[in-house]
Amino acid sequence: MLKFRPCRLYTLMVFVCVFAAGAYYTHLNILADRKEQRLLMEEVVGVQAAAIERRLNRSLSSTYILAQEVRRSHGQFRDFDKFAEEVMQTLGGVSSLQLAPEGITRYTYPLAGNEKGLGHNLLVSDKRKKEAWEAIRSKTLTLAGPFMLVQGRMGMVGRNPVFLEQNGESSFWGFATALIYLDDLLAFTELDQLQQKGYAFELSRLHPDTGKVDVFAHSARPLDKQRVTKRIGVPNGEWTLAMSRPASFAWQIGVGILLSLITATVFALLIYRILREPARLRELVAQQTAQLEQLAFYDELTGLANRRFFTEQLDQAILNSQREDEPLALMYLDLDDFKRINDATGHTDGDRLLMEVARRLTATVRKTDIVGRLGGDEFAVVLVHIKSAGNARRVAEKIIRNLSKPVPLAQHEAVVGTSIGITLAPKDGTSSGDLLRNADLAMYVSKRAGKNQLSFYNTDMQEQALYSIQLEEELRQAVRRQEFALVFQPIVSLANGRLVKFEALLRWHHPVRGTLAPDSFMEVAELTGLIVPIGYWVIEAACGFVRQQQQAGRTVRPVAVNLSVCQLREADFADRVAALLQHWQVPPGWLELEITESLLMENVDLAMALIERLKRLGIRISIDDFGTGYSSLSQLRQLPVHALKIDRSFIQELETCPVDQQMVEAITAMVHKLELKVVAEGIETGPQMQRLKAIGCDYGQGFLFARPLSPEQALQYHGHRELVGSDATTNTEHAGVLSAGS
Repeated sequence: MLKFRPCRLYTLMVFVCVFAAGAYYTHLNILADRKEQRLLMEEVVGVQAAAIERRLNRSLSSTYILAQEVRRSHGQFRDFDKFAEEVMQTLGGVSSLQLAPEGITRYTYPLAGNEKGLGHNLLVSDKRKKEAWEAIRSKTLTLAGPFMLVQGRMGMVGRNPVFLEQNGESSFWGFATALIYLDDLLAFTELDQLQQKGYAFELSRLHPDTGKVDVFAHSARPLDKQRVTKRIGVPNGEWTLAMSRPASFAWQIGVGILLSLITATVFALLIYRILREPARLRELVAQQTAQLEQLAFYDELTGLANRRFFTEQLDQAILNSQREDEPLALMYLDLDDFKRINDATGHTDGDRLLMEVARRLTATVRKTDIVGRLGGDEFAVVLVHIKSAGNARRVAEKIIRNLSKPVPLAQHEAVVGTSIGITLAPKDGTSSGDLLRNADLAMYVSKRAGKNQLSFYNTDMQEQALYSIQLEEELRQAVRRQEFALVFQPIVSLANGRLVKFEALLRWHHPVRGTLAPDSFMEVAELTGLIVPIGYWVIEAACGFVRQQQQAGRTVRPVAVNLSVCQLREADFADRVAALLQHWQVPPGWLELEITESLLMENVDLAMALIERLKRLGIRISIDDFGTGYSSLSQLRQLPVHALKIDRSFIQELETCPVDQQMVEAITAMVHKLELKVVAEGIETGPQMQRLKAIGCDYGQGFLFARPLSPEQALQYHGHRELVGSDATTNTEHAGVLSAGS
């Protein structure tokens, strides 16, 4: 915490400085606004004062006109009303014009409302006689008021003394008077409109009697302190017009402070981030380093050691084992049926299953043991400080039991098994590479033995692995050299013995080992993917045999070919088969493809899609080895197949095993309900054939009828009506004639 205090201090200093600058800027803006408002106010006051002064002078000029007319008429003013009316209409702003010879009001216009003024002596009885005498003394116009007039309104009286020249001397004649109402005078200004806009005003003067300020006109709103004044010059005096407009700068101050706070905060945070950036980068580097270490050494999904880190730990465990002279065991685990579950339920459930497997593995072994995920559904466990192979076996059996328990997924429960390969150190090897390879070999032996199995490594496995590698290379050469051939086993009708079709069987003419059946190399072909080119060769060769039947002029019998799982996964399989049929000019109905039940159940969706495409081409489909998988009647109903072949395992003990008899009867009845044909494989004796015929099986295949035949022999085969019609009990009577080798 201490090392960040200077950073916070600098941040606080930046905040204070920026905020102070913002506040000062706000203050300057307010001063500028006030100055601008004052200038505007001075302009408004000046305009209104000028309007008052201009209007008052215009109105008072009427007295000069009257005085001039009196002098022109030598004091004998005739037709006063008409003259006064014209003057008032011309000048405006005058409420009444009067003439007061010798100071006594004799003439007034208009008379209405001004009757009280007639006979009024301005020099004696008038309250404002002081201004009258001052006018005579100064011989200039004087203004009395504003004051309350006898007419009942506030107004001003302008008295202009009139002097007549007689014998070279000037003598006082009287007054020419103009009466001006105050509200009429102010009506010529914009003060009323300005009041509506928020302005306030006061019109004042120094009272001639008291010398005090006399406010004689003002707005409803009082003036505030920020007022502007303008002096108005009037005869024998001065008026003052003061105006103001309330101006609140609170919102400007608030906005200024808020913006200053925001700006100061942003700058402070920016400075703080800049100052903190080195430390943040160090923290980020440390965090990223930790994440990279996690990714480099641990599996992202399960949190177990990954292959790299597990191998390092295994190397260290081997060194510790050698130093302490104690054996260790390495287990290589592969989950059974994981791909099927992952494809059926989705990758999310697959990940959930893998995480649960990792948890159960960790819970099963000791904390000192090492658990890792090598990839996909493969795991490994190192058991340290074991006393014997029996200890390793017990742990492996416990793992199999724990992993076999149901795993709850999003919608279902999944049951997954595991195949385990076990190798011991230093007995089987002293390096991580040797031990991993040995455990992997043992695991594949467990896989081939069935689900939920364990196997210990032995040297025979290594020899088998080397043999598989050699066999793989020889298979690749065989594909290039076309060392394969087909033989054909007839499938006959159990009702009349007639030939129905052939099943194509693959043979490899090995240059050293002789003719090899598929059992000796098919597993390697599947694992290496070589089964795909071999499979296409088989289909093409089968099309070629169909073509031979056509050219030989005999009745063409369809040819059945077995498919592998690798071929099912080929996206363009159906298109390539169609191309081969077109190339050999073979109708699609003369080619039949066989899919084993177990393969079908492991890849239901994949097989269904492929079967649909093949059916649209017109190719026949049958299910091989039925009874060994787990298909149901509902699944069979969905499959567009033509026939079903009962596995030979049900036929071998058909004569002596009631269970097998019942199974064959049930399968035959079920398949006939689906309107499919039933083929029995592996028929070797007459009683087997007779029993199958009695059950209602449609077709038969086996050594009783013929061993696999070469293409030439197959072209000469026409069925075995006499065998079907006889009570033969062995296969020795006819097999010799038709044998083509195993």
